[in-house]
Parts: sequence; C-alpha cells; structure tokens
Amino acid sequence: MENPTQIIESGGKKYLLTWIRDDDVSKYAPLAHVHGIVFNEKDEILIGRSKPTSSWKIMGGRSEEGETIEQTLSRELMEEGDITVSKIYPLGVQKVEVIEGKEKDDDSYYQVRCVALLDELLPQTPDPAPGQGLVWERKFVPMRDITTYILWGENGVAMFEEAIKLYEKIRQKV
Repeated sequence: MENPTQIIESGGKKYLLTWIRDDDVSKYAPLAHVHGIVFNEKDEILIGRSKPTSSWKIMGGRSEEGETIEQTLSRELMEEGDITVSKIYPLGVQKVEVIEGKEKDDDSYYQVRCVALLDELLPQTPDPAPGQGLVWERKFVPMRDITTYILWGENGVAMFEEAIKLYEKIRQKV
C-alpha cells in the first residue's frame, strides 16, 4: 500500500504529511511527538479535548529528555486523560515536512503513533503542562466511528484503519 499524503496549512506554514505504517519506529528521527490510539474492552477508542471549543484528538505529546516512546505515551496519557495503559504497540509514524514557511534548512520531523490497551480510567485532574491547568474532556467512541470525530483526512483514515487491524490482532492473542 502506498503511503498516503496530504497538505495542510497551520500557523502561516504549509506542511506535507505522510503516513508510514511501520512496527519499527526506532529508525525515524527526529521524533517530535508520541500519540496513542487507546482501546478499551468494549472496542472503543479514547478521544479527548482540552476545552469544549477544541477539536477532538487522540492524546499524546512531546518526549522529555531521556524518555522512551512508551514512557512518553504513558506520561502524556496520565497528564491529559488520567488513564493508565497496560500494553503499548508501535503503529507507525507521520512524517511532517514544512514545504512553505521554512525557518531552517531541514524543517521535518516524525510523530509516532501507537496502539495502547486501557488499563485503568482514573478520576480526572488538571493537565500539569505549563499554561494548561485544564481538565480534559474525554470519552470513548466506537472504533468504527473514529473518523467522524477526528477529521484528519486520508492520512487519518489510513492510520485508524491500521490501528483497528492491529488492535484486532492483539485482541485475538489476549
């Protein structure tokens, strides 16, 4: 399958996004973000938003010094969603390339996407990230409906289809 691409504009820049399905995300650098597609036992996916006027998204964020992908995702899921996960499986990366509005020679990086299994849903607390302090709205949606909540174009559709396939394989083994 060809890697889907799309162009988006944000903050005065134009970006080329390429979805790459790959279990081995260690070969991609630099890694800027780690996000999780978290499934519960009802075959639903966790989505969240920091305020009611924000778009729904999957949770995750930037790595801190010395963190692994798994450590980053676990920390971000706790900070944003107040959840713990029992298993994390790399799904692939989204390559982000600045094609208009570059500030340096190489304005490209990768965003890791993982599938994770919900372990525990905890009482919600404010996001400790600087400038946040908000309690995220969180909810689970049927996995087959995810692209009606998160509108990430062709790349998002491909990513969520791959996440569901991986989750179904994992579920058969558990």
